[in-house]
Amino acid sequence: MAGFEIEFSPWGRFRARQKPGAIEGWLHSIGKAGVEAFRGGMGKYPGPSAPGAWPNSRTGNLRGSINYEVGGGGSFHATVTIGTDMPYSGFLRHGTSKMARRKMSDNALQEGMRAGRLGRWVEWTKG
Repeated sequence: MAGFEIEFSPWGRFRARQKPGAIEGWLHSIGKAGVEAFRGGMGKYPGPSAPGAWPNSRTGNLRGSINYEVGGGGSFHATVTIGTDMPYSGFLRHGTSKMARRKMSDNALQEGMRAGRLGRWVEWTKG
C-alpha cells in the first residue's frame, strides 16, 4: 500500500496546538478522493489497459478491494494509506518483464493529495 506521513513540530517560540479531529477529517478526505480517482480511472475489459494508465477491470475484484486507512493520531503524527490486497496488484504497480507498470495506489494517493490541497505544503517523492 502507498502512504504518507505527517509530522508537526512546534516552532521555536511559537506553539502549535494539534486538532486531531481536523487533521483526521482532512486525511479522510484525501483517502476518499484517492479511492475515487483510482476506481474512476479504471477502464473496462475487454483488452488490457495501456502502459502507464489505470488498470482495466475484468471481474471488479481489484476495483472492489481498493480502500484507504487513516492511522496514527499520536502526538503530532498521523498517516493515510491507499491500497488493495489483491495478490496481483504488485505486478500492476511495478510492471513485469512482459508488462509495463500501470497507475496504482501511489498515483491514487497523489490524486487524493491534490484534491486535499496537500500539494501546496509538501513535495511528493517516491520512496
